[in-house]
Amino acid sequence: MNRSRAIGYAFLVIAIAFWAGNSVVARSALGGGGDAPPLALNFFRWCLALAIFLPFTMAGVWRQRRRFIARWRYHALFGLISVAAFNSFFYTGLQFTTAVQGTLIQSILPVLVLILVATFLHERITARQILGVTLSLAGAAVILLRGDMATALALRVNIGDLWCLGAVIIWAIQIMSLRWKPADIDMPSFMTVIIFFGLVIQAPFYLWELSTGRVLHFTTVNLVSIVYLALFASVIGAALYNAGVLRVGTAASGYFANLYPVFSAILAIIFLGEPFEWFHALGGALVLGGIYFATVARRAIAESA
Repeated sequence: MNRSRAIGYAFLVIAIAFWAGNSVVARSALGGGGDAPPLALNFFRWCLALAIFLPFTMAGVWRQRRRFIARWRYHALFGLISVAAFNSFFYTGLQFTTAVQGTLIQSILPVLVLILVATFLHERITARQILGVTLSLAGAAVILLRGDMATALALRVNIGDLWCLGAVIIWAIQIMSLRWKPADIDMPSFMTVIIFFGLVIQAPFYLWELSTGRVLHFTTVNLVSIVYLALFASVIGAALYNAGVLRVGTAASGYFANLYPVFSAILAIIFLGEPFEWFHALGGALVLGGIYFATVARRAIAESA
């Protein structure tokens, strides 16, 4: 495995680790003590992220301004998808569904990515990739359902699940769209510009939500949530994830989404005192095995051949 690809894998793992707390933190703000409106939560999250980026990236953005202007439609579209749409959909869904169902829906991301790259990028799907997706999906389900079929049978589809499904579809489109990121634009400047476009696009929707009487109150829970989501999920997590996708490729990066429940379980064991159970070990092994089988092992076989 070459060094660039190894770094890309590390970027994806770290990004998912930072995102593991996203559902928990967002749910605490949306209904667990913060009562934050979903569009306001996403809007202020990215406002703070932009404020963090700007002091370090203003010079780079200005230096590359002609490149951004030449491809402004692409950057505006990417800002719409990744900044304005994805988390607005996901946070709206989390108001009506459970964290388990929301994360289960997220685990279908690798399937959606494979479908998109096969349909629009005409990449061939191999049996090894399909097996890898199956293993990682099974591992995610084992962890989220805690190895209990009764939990699976008790799940019911609701409107929140449809919002979460929309968010995952948007996420898959975002991953595929990175294929066309201009190579001569550095990632920090790229992130700054797409956040700006995303906020401009989302502003009218936030104002509409505000006009309905849903106001974000800056309570301790909401402020802590916004800081976490801005710094770890947006600035660090999003930048590392996008950089990782560019290094390892569209299809391979999709598999890493199923590390989400693995890291969530680890955080719950460490910080919430939950006991380590057999389904944690089995689910984690299946997820890691699926990722390895579909990415690292497949490439190692190809390189040796």
